[in-house]
Amino acid sequence: MREIIKKGHDYRIIPENFESATIFEIKNINDTDFDIELTKASDEELKDYQEGAEVEIFGSGKDGLLFFETKIKKSDGKNLKVSIPENYKNIQRREYSRVRFMGELDIKGENDNLISVEDISAGGLKLIMKKPLQANKDYEIKIKLINNLTINCLLHPVRIEEQEGTKDISYSISGCYKNISSIDRIALVQYSFKILMETENRENGR
Repeated sequence: MREIIKKGHDYRIIPENFESATIFEIKNINDTDFDIELTKASDEELKDYQEGAEVEIFGSGKDGLLFFETKIKKSDGKNLKVSIPENYKNIQRREYSRVRFMGELDIKGENDNLISVEDISAGGLKLIMKKPLQANKDYEIKIKLINNLTINCLLHPVRIEEQEGTKDISYSISGCYKNISSIDRIALVQYSFKILMETENRENGR
């Protein structure tokens, strides 16, 4: 596990308060724990990183996105000592879950054409449009998530279908992201996890 963590990069740490998620740098690592620095965390965000707090960590590895849950062993301002967990998960592109979209989407030059966002994943979006997008064109998009994170990348249409059984003509468009940073991909994965857990809790009456 130590070597897997060392080889990862573009790490993001997420405390119980999702809005305090931030990036970090690994300073030192041994067999039981590792030291990190929250390089961009504000004083307000640091309040969510106290000793004993449970956190989720995402990073990019050679086999996909690395994910694990762990605890903070020691907290000193922006410097944390975090336990090395026993288990981790590699999240491949094919495993990206599609969830409902709660946020705002800006498609450069096409906002008047957009009807709704059907779902979102860490791999792409499904849109309903008044007119079809061009299959051979990449579109600049800005995704604003409910946790105040903003993601800028390109959307490439991969499937364009006319909607059947609707009063007005509309088109279902599935697209994948292009030119998206690893850290933004991680934010989308964590967002999807959050929505899935909220849905599961409602279904179980929690």
